[in-house]
Formats: sequence, C-alpha cells, structure tokens
Amino acid sequence: MKKKAIMIIILLASASLVGIVLTQLFWVGKAFELKENQFDNGVRISMKSVLNRLHVHTNDSVFRDELEKIRCSKLKLDVTDIVDAGLLDSLIEEELDLMLIDNRYYYAIYNKINDRFIAGDFDDFENELLDSKFQFSLESLYQPGDYYLSIYFPGKKYLVIEQMNIWVVLSVIFLIVLLINFVYVIYTLFRQKKLSEVKNDFINNLTHELKTPIATSSLAAEMLLRPEIEKEPKKIQKYAKVILDENSRLQEQVEQVLQIAALETGSLQYRSLKVDVHQLIKNVLNIFEIKIRENNIDIEVHLEARDYFIIGDREHLQNVFSNLVDNAIKYSPIEPRIKIRSWNIHGGIMLRIEDNGIGIRKEHQKYIFKKLYRVPTGNIHEARGFGLGLYYVKTVVDHHNGRIGLNSQPGTGSVFNVFLPFKTQ
Repeated sequence: MKKKAIMIIILLASASLVGIVLTQLFWVGKAFELKENQFDNGVRISMKSVLNRLHVHTNDSVFRDELEKIRCSKLKLDVTDIVDAGLLDSLIEEELDLMLIDNRYYYAIYNKINDRFIAGDFDDFENELLDSKFQFSLESLYQPGDYYLSIYFPGKKYLVIEQMNIWVVLSVIFLIVLLINFVYVIYTLFRQKKLSEVKNDFINNLTHELKTPIATSSLAAEMLLRPEIEKEPKKIQKYAKVILDENSRLQEQVEQVLQIAALETGSLQYRSLKVDVHQLIKNVLNIFEIKIRENNIDIEVHLEARDYFIIGDREHLQNVFSNLVDNAIKYSPIEPRIKIRSWNIHGGIMLRIEDNGIGIRKEHQKYIFKKLYRVPTGNIHEARGFGLGLYYVKTVVDHHNGRIGLNSQPGTGSVFNVFLPFKTQ
C-alpha cells in the first residue's frame, strides 16, 4: 500500500475517532446535566414540602396557643419562635430521604438584609449558603419577608457523578478500548508496511546474491567449452576454480536461508557438550586465514580467560564467532585491524570482537539483531548480505542463556561483547 493511501486512511480513521470521542463526551455531559437537574429538582421539591409542613404546623391550634403565651411575654416574635430548629432539622432530613438524597448538607435561616444567621447547621459554610442556588423565603411563615432558608450540598458535582458512575465508568472503558484498538491498528499497519518493505528488500537482495554466482559460474563454464581452452591447462584450472568458488558461495547463501527457516520453525537442533571456547576462536581464525592474508588484515588475539570450557553446541557457537569475525572483515575496508579478547567474569566467559570499520549509527543499533534487518552501508556495495547473520547470532546466544551487546561509533568501528555462562539450563 502506498504511503499516501496509508496517510489518508489514518486521517479518516483519526477524524472518525475524534468524532466518536466528542460525541461520547457530549452525551456524557448531557447525562450529567440531566442528572444534576434531577438532583436540583429533588432538593427543591423536598424543601417546598418542608415549608408546607411547617405552615401546617404553625396553623395547628396547640401550636397557636403556645405562640400566644410567648407573644404575651415579648414585644415581637422572632423567626425562631415560629420555626422550631429541631422540627426544621427533622423535616429536612425526612423529606430529603423521601427523594433518595442522602448526601451531606448544611442549612441555615438568615436575614437577607444584613446576612445575619439566625439558626441552622452551617459550620464554616456561611458564604456558600449565602450563594447557594437553593434559597426559600419564609415570608409565608414570618413577616416581613426578610428571612430565608438556605441549604448547601458540598461537592454536589462529585455527588452527581457518583450517582451516574456506572455510565461514566462504562464510557471511559469503551473510549480507552477504542483508543487502544486504534493505536494498535495504526501500529500494525505501519509494521506491515515495514515488513513488506523488508521482504521486498530481502527478495531483491536474495535475487542479486544468487544471480551473481550463477552468472559467474555460467561464464566460466562457457569459457571452458571453447575449443582453444583445451591447450591452456592453467586457464582450465583457473575457470574450474572460479566455478568451484562460486558454487561454494552459492551453497553458503542457500545454507543461510535454510538455517533461518529452521530457526523460524523451531527445528534447529542443539547438542549440549563440553566446549573449548578458545579452540572455537582458533578454528574460526584458521577458516579465515586465507582471507586475512589476502586482505592484509592486522589481527590481535588475547585469549586471557583462565576458565574457557562451557556447556553448549560446538557447531552453532563456532558459527556465532565466524559471523562476527566475517562482519569485522567485511565492514573494515581500509587497513583493517581486528582485536579478539577473552576474559572471565562471574559465572562465565566474555569474548570481545573489535574492529576499526565503518561503524554503526546509533539509530540502527537497536535493530541490528532483528531478522532481515540490514544496516545501510553507503558506497560499500560488496558488503552485501541477507540481514540474517546477526539474527542467527542473537538466537544462538540467547539459547545458551548468554547475552550479546554492541558498542559502535560511525567511522571508528564496532565492538561486540558476547557473554556465555559456564552452565546453561
């Protein structure tokens, strides 16, 4: 899929997701507003009922007789003579319970002219009660109409949210799941695109790598078929060697692909035996002896480990060191210098393979052990490969419960450190 098409899909999906989120937030807001109005109406109904019951109480004959006795001893009745504080408290509690409002509240009777509080349970919430939206005049009970009954619910918004918590929680959960799925889909889309690019690069590279030895061998074979070549034994030997070398190269490349296929299917066999790590290093150096001599490579070997026997697979471990040495040679095109060192650390042996090659930029270092990943090598066209070697190395080292690390700077070379424990699970 083209990059432009992917960006269009992402933009459309993002716009749709934003629309869904905004719509969900809108309806959650509407639900909150509806629940808040329901709460407010419940409070108003309760307080109206309280005032009605107080009005009925003040018209009771027994209460009026008591009130007349009080009036005889005072020049003017107070509002607290008409509205009994204990009765008011019990009525408010009863009416709010009937409306299923069991939240903490504060209330007060106060004079609206001078903001003087007369009675109630208000603690330190005088300002909140003065600003409360629940204000009810006591004019029908006591003249003049300067006295008001106010009630305040601290944290009302949280109380409303708590009442609708199931819907809020479900909305949040659905939104989170939707966002996670969206991010995962976008990640998968880019990952598939990257895998497609890697696959195409691998196929192109594989095609080139296989065609080169085939073409070279074919050309050498054609030269051997010419009649005049029979009289020149040296040329026959030369072309035969070319065919043999290219055949070996082709066999090695096919073996790499088959090896990775075995890794993927889990059919790669390991044989755990006692292994001399120093001897494996020497074997690898013997294999590369001709290449080292032909390329005038300066190699320093310091095998300083006192304990160099481990339990592992001899063949695969030798392949690990062979891959690392081969990379050191391949990517050190100018006056190559390679240092190989071993030493013991707690529980195992550490091996270091250092070169003075082209190095690896930091942004590539975290990918070099991934399958099919190849670091761009600029103009070094001969340093080609399938991106399988270091993936194989990491897999084998991991199987032996070891670890491999890289320290590299562009232009100064690379250092690979391989730790192998004495015993593996």
